[in-house]
Amino acid sequence: MENLNLNAQARNTEEKLKDIRAEKMIPAVVYWKNQEAIAIKIDNSEFIKLFRVSWESHIINLNIGKKNIEVLVHDYQKEPIKWDFLHIDFFAITKGEKVHTKIQLKFIGTSKAVKEWAILEEHTKEVDVKVLPKDLVDSFEVDLSKLENIWDVIRISDLNIPSKFEVLTNLDDIVAIASKPAKVEIEEVTTEETSEEAK
Repeated sequence: MENLNLNAQARNTEEKLKDIRAEKMIPAVVYWKNQEAIAIKIDNSEFIKLFRVSWESHIINLNIGKKNIEVLVHDYQKEPIKWDFLHIDFFAITKGEKVHTKIQLKFIGTSKAVKEWAILEEHTKEVDVKVLPKDLVDSFEVDLSKLENIWDVIRISDLNIPSKFEVLTNLDDIVAIASKPAKVEIEEVTTEETSEEAK
C-alpha cells in the first residue's frame, strides 16, 4: 500500500466549528481504544486529495506537531448540497488488533452479456470487514467476465475474499447483475393519423 501522510493541528474545543471551516480547515477527532480522544483540524484541500486514494481502508500517517499516529478514516460528515467535508472521525490503530473498516470494490473485465445487450447493474461498492492492519488492501476485485448470460449475478460470496478478512457484509448481497433492458413501447401510428398530420 502507498505510504500516505497527513498533517494536522491540535485544536481548542472552544473554537467555533464555523470559524474553522471558514479557514478552509476541517474539524476532526482522533479516537483511541483506551485513551482520551484528540481534537484536531486538517487542511480541506489536502484531505480531499488524500481521501481519493485512502478511502476508509488505507492506513494514514497522521502528523500532529511532533506526534505521528497511524489512523484510519472511521467516519465523516458531508454538507448535503455542496458535499463539502464537515467533520472527520479518525481511529488510531493498535498493532496486533483487528480493525473494522470498509474495503472498496474494483470492477474489472468485460461482461459477455453486457457486451451483447444486457444492462450492468452495480449494487454494492464496498465490503464491511475486520482485519489486522498489516493485511489491509486498497480494494477487492470484481471480475465482470463472470456475467456471461442475462440475469447472471455476482454476490459477495463469489469474490474469493481471503480468509484473513472477517467479512461482515451479508455474503448473499448482490454486487453486480446482468439485467434485461427495460422494454420500450413504441406507439403504432395508423395510416390515417399519418395522413392527417401531413396536411
